[in-house]
Amino acid sequence: MKSVGFFIFLFFIFCLICQAKGGPGDDFNRRYLDVVVSLVASDSKEARRVADSLAKVANTDEQKIKAFMLLAKLDENKGDMKGCIVNAMRADTISNATLNFSWQASTSGFLATSFRQLGLLKVSERYLSKAEIANENQVDVHMKTLTKINILHERAFHCFEQHRYSDAKKYLKSAAELIHMDGQEDKKALLIKATNDQLMGICELKLGNMVAAESYLNASLEKIGSVESNLRPYIMRAKADVEIERNNLSAALQYLQMVEPYLTSGEVEELKMLTYESWASYYQKIGDKSKSLEFRSKAIDIKGKRDQVARDISDDLIEIFNIRKQYYKNRYTLAIGLILIITIIAAVCMIYYAKLKILYRTKYQVIHDIQDDGDVNTISTTRINSDFSTVINKLENNAAIKAKEINIAKDTEERLYQAFVEQEEAHFFLEKSVTLQHLATLMGTNMRYASYILQKFRGKDFYDYLQSSRVEYIIGKLKTSPELFDYKISFLAEMSGFTSLSRFSSAFKEVTGIPPSAFIHFMKKEIDQKK
Repeated sequence: MKSVGFFIFLFFIFCLICQAKGGPGDDFNRRYLDVVVSLVASDSKEARRVADSLAKVANTDEQKIKAFMLLAKLDENKGDMKGCIVNAMRADTISNATLNFSWQASTSGFLATSFRQLGLLKVSERYLSKAEIANENQVDVHMKTLTKINILHERAFHCFEQHRYSDAKKYLKSAAELIHMDGQEDKKALLIKATNDQLMGICELKLGNMVAAESYLNASLEKIGSVESNLRPYIMRAKADVEIERNNLSAALQYLQMVEPYLTSGEVEELKMLTYESWASYYQKIGDKSKSLEFRSKAIDIKGKRDQVARDISDDLIEIFNIRKQYYKNRYTLAIGLILIITIIAAVCMIYYAKLKILYRTKYQVIHDIQDDGDVNTISTTRINSDFSTVINKLENNAAIKAKEINIAKDTEERLYQAFVEQEEAHFFLEKSVTLQHLATLMGTNMRYASYILQKFRGKDFYDYLQSSRVEYIIGKLKTSPELFDYKISFLAEMSGFTSLSRFSSAFKEVTGIPPSAFIHFMKKEIDQKK
């Protein structure tokens, strides 16, 4: 089940408003609040214009974070998930570099939601864990509680994706305990509680507890009352699913018709997908298979668009992010780097000085010892010069060894290369315990010559060649044997010669840029689309 992404941002936006108050740059904060409070909902074009302007005039790191998060939200509203994530990553990079824990919790939580909506759960989980750690370091107790509730809701959404609805209920119950409401209910608290009830209703629905599901959904509606909220159509859609399960199709039809007016906006792709799935179930129940198939296809189309965005992000976004990350990393670590360099130089000088001191102490000790024998000029000079000559000879020998190149006859080189190609075609690299010495033995030569052939004809050392060849081998197998998609990753690691799953995953990501699970996921989607 896909999550209701809009409500996640509501918690973060409240945090943003709190953080915007009382700091430097009053004009910037005033314009920022105008966008957050009103323009986002009332005039998206004007909101975008102001947000772009704020990004250009932002001077401090916190102002830049605010501007990028505004742009991320506006991109999300218009369905540009790639732009949304790029801007959120920029904000997250700055918050990490400046150790701003409050903003780290907000940006990481926002990215966790965005990646989860695209089906990239592992990436989402990493950002969610970052949000939890950052939230523990927040000073503002109220904001820490709000973020904690949001994180628990996001945990529940992860359980939804994996159909673990009993686990989701545990997270939602923990969230409910943190939502404090008194006789004068705050609208934000009501909305948070209503969202929690709506999610509990979905859990009970998926677990087959229709009475409990209806009770939670009605409670959610009661809390939002007459206030117009984007939560309302999600509740109605869930209530329609409850009635479909009960075979009360007339009531289900009424609830689905109530959702229809909300589907005209271009910012409700997830709501459309969920509603289309409900319509498909409804028509399946009444026996109209044509209509059921039509709405099922519409829902699949929306999922396909999201999968395409996920592929685009995997191909392009990581490179953009790394560039931005490197920029801010260089900027904020320059001073530390200079200090480290100075410290290292000082340490080297101290070590050099200590060695010189020991050397001269030894030298003068020799002179002193020889003076006792009355033969300073002859013996001391001979002994000291002998010591220095030994050191110089060793240095020269080491330099000669490093500079020496391997000289190999042309026919020998060709023979060894052919021997290597034969072993390569026999997939020697799939042997788990293979070593450079083993390869050299198979080629009928020594390790130096074997390493030389690898460097010249493959441009890699033995270890890099081994890793890349194994990864390329399993990728080729996956492309020609789709049945391997359903095998465990550990089996694929074993099949390609790796001794552990972790080494396989690291090597695969180093070669392709993505984990093996994501690679298989994308290949499956491509095959499904072709079909």
